[in-house]
Amino acid sequence: MDHFFLQYDIPKADLTIQHGDGVCLIGSCFSDEIAKKLQLAGHTLLSNPYGTIFHPSVLAYQVLDCFNDNVEQSIFERAGSFYSWNTSTLISGTTKEELQATLQATKKEFKNFLKEAKLLIVTFGTAWGYELIEEEKIVANCHKMPAQLFTKFLSSPYELVQDWVLALEKLHAFNPELKVIFTVSPVRHTKDGLPENNLSKARLIEAVHQLSFEENCRYFPSYELIIDVLRDYRFYKSDKIHPTQEAIDFVWKQFENTHFSDSTIELNKKVEKINLMKLHKTNNQDANNQLIKEKESELSALNNKIFWMK
Repeated sequence: MDHFFLQYDIPKADLTIQHGDGVCLIGSCFSDEIAKKLQLAGHTLLSNPYGTIFHPSVLAYQVLDCFNDNVEQSIFERAGSFYSWNTSTLISGTTKEELQATLQATKKEFKNFLKEAKLLIVTFGTAWGYELIEEEKIVANCHKMPAQLFTKFLSSPYELVQDWVLALEKLHAFNPELKVIFTVSPVRHTKDGLPENNLSKARLIEAVHQLSFEENCRYFPSYELIIDVLRDYRFYKSDKIHPTQEAIDFVWKQFENTHFSDSTIELNKKVEKINLMKLHKTNNQDANNQLIKEKESELSALNNKIFWMK
């Protein structure tokens, strides 16, 4: 079967991750999928604290903003709930004050995690963005508000790079040991149009290429693995947009081989197997409870091993 696929070998990276290393992931929904794999394998992580975000400049803003103690003011009300233009729709509040408190807590969590993290994985989704006309600022999400409130625009690679150079300078001053992996989501934004999506992805690829030359920064080719190596709609869900679990598992395996040692990969498999068995349900509740108890005991033993690996 291998002759049906383009052969592409990713060189072993000099950046090696092991259990106990803090890994933070921000960006598009593809970032969420890799976070699930890391979590199942028992890694310490923080994933998209502000929700799924697609535009690189918004991600850079969120990184810079976590060093800012000011209380969020870019808040509005819709249908009785309060939202921020700087986060996804998943973050909301019943009052402005409640949302501000949530955002302050999220900002603190994000900053504290970055201080001790070894790795930040950033997934760019699209170069298309929306500017809120009234405030003249790019938004993280339009929150189903009227289209006439926004102007749609396409960011240039130069703009994306400049925004992230500022964020990287702040990050590396804050945590000199932090490494950053940039990647481009293989999920197509077909609502923009296919030519428009390809133009957007080209700009993202140019931007991450330039950013990979920055200090402590690297590129991981998740986009190329799906679009060029697998290159078949069998590896997409029925919407022909989002990769299947098989495709995600393929990318995860390439990531493991690139950034994990053999011993870490073996430990990944053991922890993932136990976690998956814990999720398995049977009709016999007593047997189910006994299985969970046994697997939690095994997982505890592995967690002790992970602790001593730090």
